[in-house]
Amino acid sequence: MKKSDESNPIDELAEEGLKALKAGDFDGAIARFKRALRQAPFRDDIKELLARALDEKPFTTEPEKVAAESDSEETDAEEAEEAEPVAPPSHRPAPRGGIKIGVWLLIFCVLCLSSVAFFLFFSSAIQNFVSNLASPQNEVQLSPADREAAALFQTADLLQDQRRYSEAIDAIQKALEKNPTNQKQFEDKLAELYFDEAEALYKKDDYPKAIASYEKAVEHNPDSIEYHYGLGWANYILGRKNQNKRQRAQGYYEKARQSFLKILEREPENLRAKNALAQVYIALNDVAKAAELYRQIIHQDPESREAERARRALQSMGLKQ
Repeated sequence: MKKSDESNPIDELAEEGLKALKAGDFDGAIARFKRALRQAPFRDDIKELLARALDEKPFTTEPEKVAAESDSEETDAEEAEEAEPVAPPSHRPAPRGGIKIGVWLLIFCVLCLSSVAFFLFFSSAIQNFVSNLASPQNEVQLSPADREAAALFQTADLLQDQRRYSEAIDAIQKALEKNPTNQKQFEDKLAELYFDEAEALYKKDDYPKAIASYEKAVEHNPDSIEYHYGLGWANYILGRKNQNKRQRAQGYYEKARQSFLKILEREPENLRAKNALAQVYIALNDVAKAAELYRQIIHQDPESREAERARRALQSMGLKQ
């Protein structure tokens, strides 16, 4: 192995190791080859020399081995001092701030999940409590009479769907005899059945019977505008049909007038009731009141169908709007 003009420490270590190997100093040779490889790990020739030294090194007894290892450690220590300092890789400890943030996030998630679970449990408990609280009350309030009345109410519903109004009315009347707790509901149902029956009779031109049913509907539910209108209009039509019997016709017209006035007491702006009442006044030969009502309708809602009818009526009477 030739030396270059300038001294090469790696080659020098290799030559020293080779000399030590020839002299039988295997540990010294191995130590120098290792030092050379640490500085030039790419040198295959030094790797071969180190392998040769390791192969030729004879087996040593335990004391000798300990001594050799001690010498080797001292040699390695010296080599470490002589070697150029190499900056160790920087191992920065993990920032504690990140760990703290992660811990707080974990705690926050646990708290959120706990809150949701508590809310679901609490709401379910309240719902069950309310349901359990309401059920016994309903059971206590539902007397045998109420059960019978409820069954009759359902029967009346079925009969009403089949347009068997008389039978349905009988069922509700029997239910009312039971004195049910919610009597107003049964009264309203009875009024509804009478009204449906009256409408069916009106379509058949059976006005006297229709009026009787309308009157029953109004009796059981006097607040219904529709029931009053049906009663008033049926009386008006029956008055028209009795024009040749003036006194009888006047009686029907008066009943019609009362029905429409009751509607206007509840709904002063009801255009349909105003129009119907105006026709009653014409039948009663009270043209001034009829014209006044027609003008109110036109002024109240000029674009409505009722206003158009009012214009035609005024025109037919030769009156201005």
